[in-house]
Amino acid sequence: MDSRVMYYFYVALFYLLLPLLLVFRYFKGLKWQNFNARYNEALGFYKQKHAQQVIWLHAASLGEVEAAHVLIEYLRKNYPYKVLVTTGTEPGYDRVRALQGDQVEHVYLPYDMPRTVERFIKHFQPKIAIIMETEIWPVLFAKCKQHEVPLFIVNARLTEKSSKGYLKLKSFLAKIFAGISGVAVQTEVDARRYQEIGVLAEKITVSGNIKLDMPIAEALRDNMAQVKQELFPNRQVFVVGSTHAGEDEIFLQAYQRLKPKFTDLLLVLVPRQPKRTSEIKQLCAKNKLNVLARTEHKPCDSVTDVYLVDTLGELKLMYALADFSFVAGSMVPVGGHNIFEPILLGVPVMFGPHMKNVELLAKQLLDAQGAIQCITEADIVRAITLMIEDPQEKCHLISNAQDFVAKNNGAVDRTIALIDPFLRAHKATHLPD
Repeated sequence: MDSRVMYYFYVALFYLLLPLLLVFRYFKGLKWQNFNARYNEALGFYKQKHAQQVIWLHAASLGEVEAAHVLIEYLRKNYPYKVLVTTGTEPGYDRVRALQGDQVEHVYLPYDMPRTVERFIKHFQPKIAIIMETEIWPVLFAKCKQHEVPLFIVNARLTEKSSKGYLKLKSFLAKIFAGISGVAVQTEVDARRYQEIGVLAEKITVSGNIKLDMPIAEALRDNMAQVKQELFPNRQVFVVGSTHAGEDEIFLQAYQRLKPKFTDLLLVLVPRQPKRTSEIKQLCAKNKLNVLARTEHKPCDSVTDVYLVDTLGELKLMYALADFSFVAGSMVPVGGHNIFEPILLGVPVMFGPHMKNVELLAKQLLDAQGAIQCITEADIVRAITLMIEDPQEKCHLISNAQDFVAKNNGAVDRTIALIDPFLRAHKATHLPD
């Protein structure tokens, strides 16, 4: 099918599905406070004035916002433009506010329809568009080209599965990608995959992973021993971050095998979606484990087995309090999550077999002996046992991991080097009102 025909087919399909999308958005927003109240932004309508001639960065949700934080900070402090951050979820918005306060603008990303995107661009008049990770919106890309807005995809990655799917649309995507200014990919493998789906080689830069440059606030480092003693008195803390359905059972069973030998061990579960709290509590009850929820605002006592973090935005804090960490989303085929947060906090990290989201970096970290990969529940038990019984092994793991990060960071600098000429070419004389 001709690429132009495919484009119009895509637009027609989006308009046809719009009623369903709005219904889905409404039900999605029921679990959040303000998402539905701002539905107009999804259609490109705005109730108030905003800054214009902005640096626009899109970070789909909470994880992308976390990764983009250091980049946003640099852009905000080094260019005479207001920064606009768009997200697709309220947790993403909440994290923008927690990290940046009112120092950046925020709206929700508009639906990928011509008039909607046109209203968005005319309202904000972006000087540059920066899309975090893997977000491909044909209409948005086309409108940026039409309005001569330089567009970059940064911290970009492409899994093997996604790449195979996109290859079926290569001629269409090649036309869409023709208008972008550049792609900063995480690895050479990602560079090859983006080239295969239609991005010109000269537009691709291997920048590394911005998550290796994520800052750890000094406030988080300070007084952690005291906070840990107040919250988890006299306990060795095993934090499992970003669990998905089907994973919690594995860690509960591993904990039951470890507890008789290591009586002071505490399991901290941080589900990716706090709405799974009741489900996890039922699993704990089924396994006869005492559970305390974060929202109960009480310290653990000696009989607490599981501390359940039923809040959003506190995973980094939990890692800072950990003696051992496991990055979940990897014991089931989700693809893994950010394995570098605990490393940057000086905590040994483990992960499971399903690491497609960061496959090359995970392999390189394993080769550097900076992490432990666990395939089964028994592997988790062995890894924790090893680190408790041999503290020197734990220290080597942390040291190797931090050496790896030190040798492989710098992605933000390489990303800035890519986009800086486009911002300097349109230098403003004052900040927007």
